[in-house]
Amino acid sequence: MQTADVKVKAIVTRAVPYNESDMIVTLVGVDTGVLTATAKGCLKPKAKLRYAAEPMNFGDYVLSGRNGRYVVTECSQIESFSSITYDIEKYYAASMILETLQRGSKDANPDLFILSLKALDALAYSECDSDDVSRDFLLGFLDISGNKLDFQHCNVCKYDIEGNAYFKDSDGIVCEHCKGLDGILVDNLSRGYLAKQTDISHPLKVKANLLLADFVYMTTGVRISTHYFTEQL
Repeated sequence: MQTADVKVKAIVTRAVPYNESDMIVTLVGVDTGVLTATAKGCLKPKAKLRYAAEPMNFGDYVLSGRNGRYVVTECSQIESFSSITYDIEKYYAASMILETLQRGSKDANPDLFILSLKALDALAYSECDSDDVSRDFLLGFLDISGNKLDFQHCNVCKYDIEGNAYFKDSDGIVCEHCKGLDGILVDNLSRGYLAKQTDISHPLKVKANLLLADFVYMTTGVRISTHYFTEQL
């Protein structure tokens, strides 16, 4: 059976060494979802396609193969986002974004793809705080998944929330009076930060974003467990 070329606009979400000089790369394509391919010889000192196997690389890839077994034959780089690697907090945030993109793209998910690109761009080129970018990304993922959360108003009684809030599978964010017996606490500091009303310290931002990641898992089934959380809490 003949091989066929597949052209895909994709982001590298993961790269693992294979044999002496190859890499197995996980790509998420805007129109394809997750693909796996081998980048042959890319670990050699003068490899021309080394950049094509770098996590965060965004480019137009040409893959050769069939039945899900592909080799990277060409890549026209659009953006590397390489400046992120010089800041450990930005790098941790990017790793969370890449993991979420990969796990949320078993099928093509153009909205998540674009959301991820915008978040990586903000980390690389804006003065935005990396925790704030992470928060906005997770809130955006909930939104495009049909699970938008409003941390300013109770989703049951519609009143403003001024203290602690609570998360319920059936109702989203609710107030003290509407929490029932199964509401998950969102303390006032975390709630204010997630509502974009207040600023808090870095450790508290990570804690608040961990709550968001838990809500992502509860509503979408996408579990996020990266260095952004494990190395910063």
